[in-house]
Amino acid sequence: MIVGAGLSGTALLDIFLLEENINIIGIVDRNPDALGVEVARSHGIPVFDDADEALRKAGHCMVFNMTEDAGLSDLLARHVGAGSVIGAPEAGFFWNLISRLQSVKCELLENEVRMQAVIENVREGIISINASGVIEATNPATEAIFGYRQNELIGQSIEVLIPQQRDRPGALRPDMLKDGNGRRTELSAVNRRGSHFPIEISIAETMLGGERHFVAMVRDITERKLAEEKLTRMALYDSLTALPNRTNFFEKLEFSLAHARRNKLAVGLLFIDLDGFKAVNDRMGHAAGDHLLREVARRLQEDVRESDIVARMGGDEFTVILNNLKEPGEAALVAQKLIAALGQPVEYEGQRISRIGASIGIAIFPQHSLTEDGLINEADSAMYRAKAAGKNCYVMC
Repeated sequence: MIVGAGLSGTALLDIFLLEENINIIGIVDRNPDALGVEVARSHGIPVFDDADEALRKAGHCMVFNMTEDAGLSDLLARHVGAGSVIGAPEAGFFWNLISRLQSVKCELLENEVRMQAVIENVREGIISINASGVIEATNPATEAIFGYRQNELIGQSIEVLIPQQRDRPGALRPDMLKDGNGRRTELSAVNRRGSHFPIEISIAETMLGGERHFVAMVRDITERKLAEEKLTRMALYDSLTALPNRTNFFEKLEFSLAHARRNKLAVGLLFIDLDGFKAVNDRMGHAAGDHLLREVARRLQEDVRESDIVARMGGDEFTVILNNLKEPGEAALVAQKLIAALGQPVEYEGQRISRIGASIGIAIFPQHSLTEDGLINEADSAMYRAKAAGKNCYVMC
């Protein structure tokens, strides 16, 4: 029961109306035009003009005396007991306290709405997981990333999205949930179609009701990986022939010689320079020259083993690294085979490009040199000797 329908009584009434668990049994004021009287009537709350009459009808209740009449509290106490009457000073304090709590509640609701809006609209997938790895909640971005509807994932193991295989790189490991350290990790995920794709994930731990839970932030990094691969290819592979470029050749030769040293193996290095390429470029144009270089690259790759490496050094110069040679004579046989293959005519837009040959210099590790630079210099010198010997032939150091 609220006694006094002035500004303070009306404010208290407004606060109580927001609370579902509070039953307002009436408001008392002698002024029929008091602001609180109108508010009470609009909500179907009984209105009285006499406190004594109101309390006889209401029975025992909590009474808030929002008037400045201290003597009125004695009257009210005779009906409900002194402990059930809150006078104006106490009511004012109570009102301020409830007002502040209401304000805090509104702020929390506003923050919750904002947070929910962020979760709903963020591009990263947000997945809530319990300590057993079971999915408890997801956001719309998770649906876009993995292809599952949100309700299809609730109650499923996180392994549905990120397989947990201890012996496979890029898999979800048990310690990632155990630690929940928030570090970003790149893993392999599976979408609804069963296709694997790369993701970046960070997992943070939180405690709710004394139990451990985890929040995983997931980002599809397919486009980033493709861009990285493209940059790597541009840096290490020839754009025209797709063969390893000069930089890549040196790295691969270093690796081949290191492997050969450890295992006491031989490595053959072939330096190849095309004969007659400049004439084709000058007579038929650069497009024909590019076509010829691509065809040369294809034939070189076809006529060596998978373990061997073909690279383009630039212009019309190519190299071949022959790994795991049993004897130097094998390199000579490969050179003969390549000369024969490159000597075959090349068709280009109805025209035949012929009289193309190759001068090849051969150097063998460790027979001719024990170092990369030494081997390269020996093979290069041998190639120039092949040129001087009449071209379209090979020379071994």
